[in-house]
Amino acid sequence: MDFCSVQGKVAIVTGASRGIGKAIATIFGEHGMKVVCAARSQEQGQAVVDRIQASGGDAIFVRTDCSSADEIRALVDAAVSHYGKLNGVVSNAGIGMGGTPLHEYDVEEYEKIFDLNSKGVFVGMKYGAEAIFKTHGQGGFLINVASIAGLVPQRGQALYTATKFGVVGMTRAAALDYAKYGITVNAICPGYTKTSIFGDAPEQAMAFFAADCPAGRMGDPNECAYLALFLASDMARYITGAAIPVDGALSAGHQNMSSWKHPELIKEEDYIEKA
Repeated sequence: MDFCSVQGKVAIVTGASRGIGKAIATIFGEHGMKVVCAARSQEQGQAVVDRIQASGGDAIFVRTDCSSADEIRALVDAAVSHYGKLNGVVSNAGIGMGGTPLHEYDVEEYEKIFDLNSKGVFVGMKYGAEAIFKTHGQGGFLINVASIAGLVPQRGQALYTATKFGVVGMTRAAALDYAKYGITVNAICPGYTKTSIFGDAPEQAMAFFAADCPAGRMGDPNECAYLALFLASDMARYITGAAIPVDGALSAGHQNMSSWKHPELIKEEDYIEKA
């Protein structure tokens, strides 16, 4: 039960310059994968590559606007040109948008979020699958970073929720397309995770997110990254078409009041995870 099966696999990770994408790219590199890091920021993306290489890993950076189909196609071509094959794509690039009722969104905002969160994932899967087939990449995988908003709608998040429901739907349908051919397709659905998607949210808001989660804390990007590593490995070859929440039980159901009949059995400070 180790991750030696991922060694030498070539994987594209979009949105690799920060947050969950950075964590996935870094952990892939640490476990012997050849990582093609894609992002819009040359400086931040190259810094991730430098970190992987400094740790003895193999990685390159390809500047990519993942809202552009042409740039994603060029990204896939660059990966194959450099490494000679492709085994998998992690479509992580995306943006958040929300906090208002549906009618207050502009049409331009709709187009912006769907271009990246929906079309960007579709194109990454399309050209990624084609390259895996053409280069005979063994142990092929497509991993899409969705959100718990793709499982449970959230108030004030109509457009974001729509894109993430779409990602989960594409994931499941594509899994049916490729199951016979040895390419797994899965979605990771993070809950409240400490990334730049929260921007400059005030401390009060961050405290709300932690309190809203049954686990009592926000997630760490590495918790999604290790799931991605597992899904890229041979240990997960029979897992496909799954949308897996990484959310401290946030999407499991509605919280309610409850009390222990025997509270003497537990000291919360010994069990409750701290942020």
